[in-house]
Amino acid sequence: MSETVIKINLEKYRIKGEAILVIDTTERSVPAKGGIRIHKNVAEEEIAALASEMTRKCVLADLPFGGAKGGIRLEDLSQVNQAMYAFGRELAKIDFIPYKWCAAPDVNTDSAAIDAFIAGCASVKGWRKARLAATGKSTGIPHEIGSTAYGVILSIEEMLKKTGMDLSLDKASAIIEGTGEVGGNAIKILLEKGTTISGISDITGSMYLKTGLDGKKLTELLESEKTVQEMTQFFSYAEYDPLPSALLARKADILVLAGPGRSINEMNCHGLQVRLIAEGANIAYSKNELRDVVHGMGILSIPGIIANSGGVVSSYEEWMLENENLIHISIPEKWERVKASIERRICRNIRELCIKMESAPSKSPYQCALEMAEERLEYIRCENRKLRKLTKKINSELEEQFSVYTV
Repeated sequence: MSETVIKINLEKYRIKGEAILVIDTTERSVPAKGGIRIHKNVAEEEIAALASEMTRKCVLADLPFGGAKGGIRLEDLSQVNQAMYAFGRELAKIDFIPYKWCAAPDVNTDSAAIDAFIAGCASVKGWRKARLAATGKSTGIPHEIGSTAYGVILSIEEMLKKTGMDLSLDKASAIIEGTGEVGGNAIKILLEKGTTISGISDITGSMYLKTGLDGKKLTELLESEKTVQEMTQFFSYAEYDPLPSALLARKADILVLAGPGRSINEMNCHGLQVRLIAEGANIAYSKNELRDVVHGMGILSIPGIIANSGGVVSSYEEWMLENENLIHISIPEKWERVKASIERRICRNIRELCIKMESAPSKSPYQCALEMAEERLEYIRCENRKLRKLTKKINSELEEQFSVYTV
């Protein structure tokens, strides 16, 4: 059950839409963390599920944040920045940001949109406080730098090492669902590592060529923000399908899910022809039971609460830099700090996940990851109970010791 749900009608800003914030868990000293996604069908149920995932993701990444998620149901995507400004301003008015929630980019939001969100907060709170209202801003560690994708590919590499699969990225083929910040950066990183990109998809359709798409041309087209449909004219031998989901039935070693989520469903899960899935998307499966089906097919699916945690780790590092008054350091310095943090946290999680999977082979990786999250939550609860008990004892002793001074 979510701790807090806030809904804001944006009509007074002449915007046809509604903003939703769901806080799943809160911490006493730091805000809840979670990005803002925007599309025309955003619903409370979707945002609540994503907020719950953020709780687990933060626990597994050993971050002090609670879990949250924001969403804006918006008909006109040309009004993204206006909607973000309005959302930030309205939450600041009720004193909810910057201390109870720290936002970040997600679907259809980028660093420019986050800048607009902060501007909305600043119109009420002032710029100094507003800078703590969100991460992924253009003057912080921009979402476009690719921290989520970096974590996704790292999780694949580590999983291949730890499980001993007879597969390496320089000899593997991959299909990537989504060409946005996560999918686009994942494609570039995989190409740098020598992986053959056999197929890609976005909302305009899917494109597949078993022998591999030309990496240089693909990179150029991604950087020019071409859609998959527009790219087809540059790959005459590739097969194009107007259905984006057609990509999931194609054969490859690796599938990177970097779309809006819930793309693996009852209709397509039995048709998967890959050996490993990296969940770069949040809530990649429409139903958790389908994870057991995929696991039974012998396909290894790296849970998103581990695989795509690079984004929230980057957010944490930006948030810390703001608090340490070090946000002025160069982007290369920030990126080195982010990479080291992602590597430390994801490598630890993949190592522990593999140990759990080995001890319970019938359980899906997601079930094992959930157990890891619950164990860490219980450890935190236990340590907090001990701390409260010790604090109470110390306070009691001090009250007795100094009662002589009480008038």
